Amino acid sequence: MSQFSKYDSEFCGNIPIHIINTIQEYGVLLVLDKQTLTIEQVSENAAEIFQVPFRDLLGKTIKELIDAPAFALLEKQVQNNNSTKISTTWKTGAGEHFTILHMREDMVLVEIEIAQAPAAGGATFTALYQHIRNSIGLIEQARDIPALCRVAADELKKITWFDKVMIYAFDQDWNGNVLAEAMEPDMESYIGFTFPASDIPKPARDLYLRNPYRFIPDREFKPVKLYPVINPISRSFLDMSECNLRGVAAVHVEYLKNMHVMSSMSVRLIKDNALWGLIACHHKTARVIDGEMRAVMELFSSVISARINALHHQSFSDLSSRLNGIYMQLIESIYQTDNLVSSLLSAEPHVMKLLDATGAIITYNNRSHSAGEVPDAAQLEDLLLWLHIKDLKKVFHTDSLPSIYDITEQYREIASGMLVIPMRPEQDEYIILFRKEFIRTTNWGGNPEERIFFDENPQIYHPRHSFKLWQEHVKGFSKPWLQEEIMAAENLRSFIFEFLTREHSKE
Repeated sequence: MSQFSKYDSEFCGNIPIHIINTIQEYGVLLVLDKQTLTIEQVSENAAEIFQVPFRDLLGKTIKELIDAPAFALLEKQVQNNNSTKISTTWKTGAGEHFTILHMREDMVLVEIEIAQAPAAGGATFTALYQHIRNSIGLIEQARDIPALCRVAADELKKITWFDKVMIYAFDQDWNGNVLAEAMEPDMESYIGFTFPASDIPKPARDLYLRNPYRFIPDREFKPVKLYPVINPISRSFLDMSECNLRGVAAVHVEYLKNMHVMSSMSVRLIKDNALWGLIACHHKTARVIDGEMRAVMELFSSVISARINALHHQSFSDLSSRLNGIYMQLIESIYQTDNLVSSLLSAEPHVMKLLDATGAIITYNNRSHSAGEVPDAAQLEDLLLWLHIKDLKKVFHTDSLPSIYDITEQYREIASGMLVIPMRPEQDEYIILFRKEFIRTTNWGGNPEERIFFDENPQIYHPRHSFKLWQEHVKGFSKPWLQEEIMAAENLRSFIFEFLTREHSKE
């Protein structure tokens, strides 16, 4: 883990961005009582659509303000107790408006977008449909994750006309890695960069599981307040987690400004029901994306996510199959020779090949046997004492042994990673696998030590000003142990337990 990785949970993880209580000015927000369909809370820009002062809307039934078909649909959704988000069109005195209905237990949130002219570069439906079909075909043909990300970025830039489209994947510490990008020549490239987890903190990541995208058409928007401030139904600030219009925190507006980005849209990518990454779109000028194009982005989110899942599962299956083949050969060798140590260390394939290790030690029958690069006898004695205290019952693994047992720093070059298969731990009998140090170089997008600046008032903070390359070299780590390898090690542990039990019964 990098020294910068805990900041996300220590500070940014507590920011309540879902109750910001303002909206962006490209739409109007109404909160209706679900039983009476009267307006209980309203954004202060409502006059732009309803042409009456916003205070005058409180207490009115929505039926008075919209066309009959729109009201009939709303009434039907309420009666059916539909909990899904519904996109529709409402007609008011100001024209037609793209509208989203959010059904909650005791209220209905209504997002009504102010009519806008089509964005420049918009295609006809037929042309757009054909382009979408072709793009989906290319995405589904991608044979690995890097190729998939490159194709996705290229195709989405062509379809959306954003100045830059990036595919952004999270690592185990929630730092974001830019795997692919397609952009205009005058945009700054971030390909291969890593952005600290605090750039998209946990509250923001969590919201992507409730709302598939985040759209900011103009970073210089004037925040629009809700009236009254406290929602009369919930008697608290309104939970705006699923609202597209939800206002933007000042620190994020400043972040976009420092990136020279005026408009942005981020769309989730999901793997195994968890957030895997984002499609991040940037534009140098303010730009409205209509509801139809946002729906297209949702479609691509689903298609790309499905392909990510398929490729990961195929990779898992392929590696598991290969490891199982090696495992079966090891087992056969042990049965044929009836020699556990020789089969694991000297046969072909050996246990180091099974678990991609650079060194191995087996402690068995009061003796130690080794292969590859391993700690010396004194270091092993100390390590065995440490393992004895841990009283292992199952496979133990780490890709940074020095970070959890600092005395091993002296031999980190050969043993930064360690995986231990306990055989008879009460007798200090183990199979210990080591991995060499793999010095990690992270290309940060700006100095992560400067990711947040605080004013004298600690409640006011600002993002870093630069996103230029800043390299960090991390020592004391090995290549991480893969889940498939850990499973293979557990299988081997189970077999050895049975083997030793049978050998003991012969005595």
